[in-house]
Amino acid sequence: MEGKDWLDKLRNALSLNPRQKGADQWPDWYRKYAELPHQLAPGKQAFRELDVVVLDAETTGLNPRKDQLLSLGALRLRGHTIRLKECFEAYLPTPEELRDSTAVSVHGIVPNSLRYRYTDLTSLMEEFLAYLGEAVIVGHHIGFDVEMINRALAGLGAGPLKNRVLDTALLAQKIHPPGYWTPQGEYALDKLARRYKISLSDRHTALGDSYITAILLLKLLSRLSEKRGRDLLVEDVFG
Repeated sequence: MEGKDWLDKLRNALSLNPRQKGADQWPDWYRKYAELPHQLAPGKQAFRELDVVVLDAETTGLNPRKDQLLSLGALRLRGHTIRLKECFEAYLPTPEELRDSTAVSVHGIVPNSLRYRYTDLTSLMEEFLAYLGEAVIVGHHIGFDVEMINRALAGLGAGPLKNRVLDTALLAQKIHPPGYWTPQGEYALDKLARRYKISLSDRHTALGDSYITAILLLKLLSRLSEKRGRDLLVEDVFG
Protein backbone atom coordinates (compact mmCIF):
# COMPACT_ATOMS: atom_id res chain seq x y z
CA MET A 1 0.00 0.00 0.00
CA GLU A 2 1.29 3.46 -0.85
CA GLY A 3 2.45 5.89 1.82
CA LYS A 4 -0.58 8.20 1.58
CA ASP A 5 -3.03 5.32 2.08
CA TRP A 6 -1.15 4.22 5.19
CA LEU A 7 -1.08 7.82 6.42
CA ASP A 8 -4.86 8.16 6.06
CA LYS A 9 -5.40 4.94 8.02
CA LEU A 10 -2.90 6.12 10.62
CA ARG A 11 -4.70 9.45 11.09
CA ASN A 12 -7.96 7.60 11.66
CA ALA A 13 -6.33 5.36 14.25
CA LEU A 14 -4.76 8.28 16.10
CA SER A 15 -8.03 10.23 16.18
CA LEU A 16 -9.65 7.85 18.67
CA ASN A 17 -11.18 9.62 21.67
CA PRO A 18 -9.27 8.49 24.78
CA ARG A 19 -12.58 8.49 26.70
CA GLN A 20 -13.84 5.79 24.37
CA LYS A 21 -12.67 2.30 23.38
CA GLY A 22 -12.71 0.97 26.96
CA ALA A 23 -10.26 3.50 28.37
CA ASP A 24 -11.40 2.61 31.88
CA GLN A 25 -10.12 -0.92 31.28
CA TRP A 26 -6.71 -0.03 29.88
CA PRO A 27 -3.76 -1.72 31.60
CA ASP A 28 -1.86 0.54 33.99
CA TRP A 29 1.28 0.60 31.82
CA TYR A 30 -0.71 1.92 28.84
CA ARG A 31 -2.64 4.43 30.94
CA LYS A 32 0.65 5.88 32.19
CA TYR A 33 1.77 6.32 28.57
CA ALA A 34 -1.59 7.76 27.43
CA GLU A 35 -1.47 10.44 30.12
CA LEU A 36 1.71 11.95 28.65
CA PRO A 37 1.30 15.22 26.68
CA HIS A 38 1.64 14.01 23.09
CA GLN A 39 0.74 17.31 21.44
CA LEU A 40 3.19 18.42 18.76
CA ALA A 41 5.32 21.47 19.49
CA PRO A 42 4.23 24.84 18.02
CA GLY A 43 4.92 25.24 14.31
CA LYS A 44 7.53 27.95 14.88
CA GLN A 45 9.65 25.79 17.17
CA ALA A 46 12.92 24.47 15.76
CA PHE A 47 12.51 20.88 14.59
CA ARG A 48 15.92 19.97 15.97
CA GLU A 49 14.60 20.59 19.50
CA LEU A 50 12.11 17.72 19.24
CA ASP A 51 12.65 14.32 20.83
CA VAL A 52 12.53 11.82 17.94
CA VAL A 53 12.38 8.02 17.89
CA VAL A 54 13.11 6.27 14.59
CA LEU A 55 11.22 3.00 14.54
CA ASP A 56 11.04 -0.20 12.50
CA ALA A 57 8.99 -3.34 13.02
CA GLU A 58 9.83 -6.67 11.41
CA THR A 59 6.83 -8.92 10.91
CA THR A 60 5.81 -12.30 9.53
CA GLY A 61 4.31 -10.61 6.45
CA LEU A 62 2.60 -7.50 5.13
CA ASN A 63 -1.00 -8.21 6.13
CA PRO A 64 -1.77 -6.54 9.49
CA ARG A 65 -4.95 -8.61 9.83
CA LYS A 66 -3.16 -11.94 10.01
CA ASP A 67 0.57 -11.32 10.42
CA GLN A 68 2.36 -10.63 13.68
CA LEU A 69 5.37 -8.84 15.11
CA LEU A 70 8.73 -10.60 15.14
CA SER A 71 10.89 -7.75 16.42
CA LEU A 72 11.06 -4.02 17.11
CA GLY A 73 14.03 -1.71 16.75
CA ALA A 74 14.26 1.99 17.60
CA LEU A 75 16.85 4.75 17.89
CA ARG A 76 16.50 8.08 19.67
CA LEU A 77 17.58 11.37 18.07
CA ARG A 78 18.10 14.68 19.83
CA GLY A 79 19.46 17.80 18.21
CA HIS A 80 19.97 15.94 14.92
CA THR A 81 22.27 13.50 16.72
CA ILE A 82 21.66 9.74 16.78
CA ARG A 83 21.95 8.50 20.36
CA LEU A 84 23.32 5.02 19.67
CA LYS A 85 23.44 4.15 23.36
CA GLU A 86 19.72 4.91 23.68
CA CYS A 87 18.49 2.22 21.32
CA PHE A 88 15.63 -0.21 21.81
CA GLU A 89 15.86 -3.71 20.36
CA ALA A 90 13.41 -6.50 21.09
CA TYR A 91 12.65 -9.96 19.76
CA LEU A 92 9.66 -12.13 20.50
CA PRO A 93 10.04 -15.90 20.64
CA THR A 94 9.48 -17.22 17.13
CA PRO A 95 6.26 -19.27 16.91
CA GLU A 96 6.93 -22.95 16.25
CA GLU A 97 5.10 -22.89 12.92
CA LEU A 98 7.24 -19.98 11.65
CA ARG A 99 10.73 -21.18 12.52
CA ASP A 100 11.46 -22.27 8.96
CA SER A 101 9.61 -19.38 7.29
CA THR A 102 11.05 -16.90 4.80
CA ALA A 103 10.22 -13.99 7.11
CA VAL A 104 12.42 -15.37 9.86
CA SER A 105 15.37 -16.03 7.55
CA VAL A 106 15.10 -12.64 5.79
CA HIS A 107 15.01 -10.71 9.06
CA GLY A 108 17.92 -12.62 10.54
CA ILE A 109 15.96 -13.66 13.60
CA VAL A 110 17.41 -16.61 15.48
CA PRO A 111 14.60 -18.77 16.92
CA ASN A 112 14.48 -18.45 20.69
CA SER A 113 17.60 -16.27 20.76
CA LEU A 114 18.26 -14.82 24.20
CA ARG A 115 19.47 -11.53 22.72
CA TYR A 116 16.97 -8.83 23.72
CA ARG A 117 14.32 -11.52 23.84
CA TYR A 118 11.00 -10.91 25.52
CA THR A 119 8.98 -13.88 26.69
CA ASP A 120 5.65 -12.22 25.96
CA LEU A 121 4.14 -9.33 24.02
CA THR A 122 2.86 -7.56 27.14
CA SER A 123 6.30 -7.03 28.68
CA LEU A 124 7.68 -5.91 25.31
CA MET A 125 4.95 -3.32 24.77
CA GLU A 126 5.17 -2.05 28.33
CA GLU A 127 8.90 -1.38 28.00
CA PHE A 128 8.60 -0.05 24.46
CA LEU A 129 5.98 2.56 25.41
CA ALA A 130 8.09 3.60 28.41
CA TYR A 131 11.03 4.07 26.00
CA LEU A 132 8.91 5.88 23.40
CA GLY A 133 7.25 8.35 25.73
CA GLU A 134 5.99 11.45 23.93
CA ALA A 135 8.64 11.46 21.17
CA VAL A 136 7.81 12.00 17.51
CA ILE A 137 7.81 8.64 15.72
CA VAL A 138 9.77 8.52 12.46
CA GLY A 139 9.91 5.61 10.03
CA HIS A 140 9.87 4.66 6.37
CA HIS A 141 6.33 3.85 5.21
CA ILE A 142 5.70 4.03 8.93
CA GLY A 143 1.94 3.59 8.68
CA PHE A 144 2.36 -0.17 8.38
CA ASP A 145 4.60 -0.40 11.46
CA VAL A 146 2.21 1.73 13.50
CA GLU A 147 -0.78 -0.35 12.46
CA MET A 148 1.01 -3.56 13.44
CA ILE A 149 1.87 -2.08 16.84
CA ASN A 150 -1.67 -0.73 17.31
CA ARG A 151 -3.14 -4.16 16.57
CA ALA A 152 -0.76 -5.72 19.06
CA LEU A 153 -1.77 -3.13 21.66
CA ALA A 154 -5.47 -3.70 20.96
CA GLY A 155 -4.97 -7.41 21.53
CA LEU A 156 -3.64 -6.55 24.98
CA GLY A 157 -6.65 -4.40 25.84
CA ALA A 158 -4.73 -1.14 25.34
CA GLY A 159 -5.38 1.87 23.14
CA PRO A 160 -3.36 2.97 20.09
CA LEU A 161 -0.13 4.92 19.82
CA LYS A 162 -0.71 8.63 20.43
CA ASN A 163 2.55 10.10 19.14
CA ARG A 164 2.86 12.37 16.13
CA VAL A 165 4.27 10.43 13.16
CA LEU A 166 6.65 11.42 10.34
CA ASP A 167 7.13 9.23 7.25
CA THR A 168 10.54 9.61 5.61
CA ALA A 169 9.06 8.45 2.30
CA LEU A 170 6.70 11.44 2.35
CA LEU A 171 9.46 13.75 3.58
CA ALA A 172 11.53 12.70 0.56
CA GLN A 173 8.67 13.81 -1.68
CA LYS A 174 8.99 17.35 -0.31
CA ILE A 175 12.50 17.39 -1.76
CA HIS A 176 11.95 15.25 -4.85
CA PRO A 177 8.26 15.65 -5.81
CA PRO A 178 6.78 12.59 -7.54
CA GLY A 179 6.42 12.76 -11.29
CA TYR A 180 7.77 11.40 -14.55
CA TRP A 181 11.39 11.57 -13.39
CA THR A 182 10.64 10.35 -9.88
CA PRO A 183 8.11 7.46 -9.95
CA GLN A 184 6.72 6.06 -6.70
CA GLY A 185 9.21 3.19 -6.69
CA GLU A 186 12.04 5.69 -6.21
CA TYR A 187 10.83 6.35 -2.64
CA ALA A 188 11.57 2.81 -1.46
CA LEU A 189 14.08 2.70 1.39
CA ASP A 190 16.70 0.85 -0.66
CA LYS A 191 16.43 3.33 -3.55
CA LEU A 192 16.67 6.39 -1.31
CA ALA A 193 19.56 4.87 0.64
CA ARG A 194 21.52 4.34 -2.57
CA ARG A 195 20.62 7.83 -3.78
CA TYR A 196 22.02 9.34 -0.59
CA LYS A 197 24.97 6.92 -0.40
CA ILE A 198 23.83 5.21 2.81
CA SER A 199 25.20 1.75 3.57
CA LEU A 200 22.59 -1.00 3.48
CA SER A 201 24.46 -3.32 5.82
CA ASP A 202 22.23 -4.98 8.43
CA ARG A 203 19.20 -4.40 6.18
CA HIS A 204 16.00 -6.25 7.13
CA THR A 205 16.73 -6.27 10.83
CA ALA A 206 14.60 -3.94 12.92
CA LEU A 207 17.50 -2.02 14.45
CA GLY A 208 19.46 -2.04 11.19
CA ASP A 209 16.55 -0.56 9.25
CA SER A 210 16.02 2.00 12.01
CA TYR A 211 19.64 3.11 11.67
CA ILE A 212 19.38 3.38 7.87
CA THR A 213 16.17 5.39 8.25
CA ALA A 214 17.75 7.65 10.89
CA ILE A 215 20.65 8.48 8.56
CA LEU A 216 18.18 9.07 5.72
CA LEU A 217 16.15 11.39 7.96
CA LEU A 218 19.20 13.52 8.75
CA LYS A 219 20.15 13.76 5.07
CA LEU A 220 16.60 14.68 4.05
CA LEU A 221 16.40 17.33 6.77
CA SER A 222 19.71 18.77 5.58
CA ARG A 223 18.46 18.96 1.98
CA LEU A 224 15.17 20.52 3.04
CA SER A 225 17.02 23.05 5.18
CA GLU A 226 19.12 23.98 2.14
CA LYS A 227 15.96 24.49 0.10
CA ARG A 228 14.45 26.72 2.82
CA GLY A 229 17.72 28.58 3.32
CA ARG A 230 17.50 28.33 7.12
CA ASP A 231 17.16 25.95 10.05
CA LEU A 232 13.95 23.94 9.85
CA LEU A 233 10.88 24.67 11.92
CA VAL A 234 8.27 22.11 12.93
CA GLU A 235 5.89 23.53 10.32
CA ASP A 236 8.50 23.04 7.56
CA VAL A 237 8.59 19.31 8.21
CA PHE A 238 4.94 18.60 9.00
CA GLY A 239 3.31 21.33 6.91
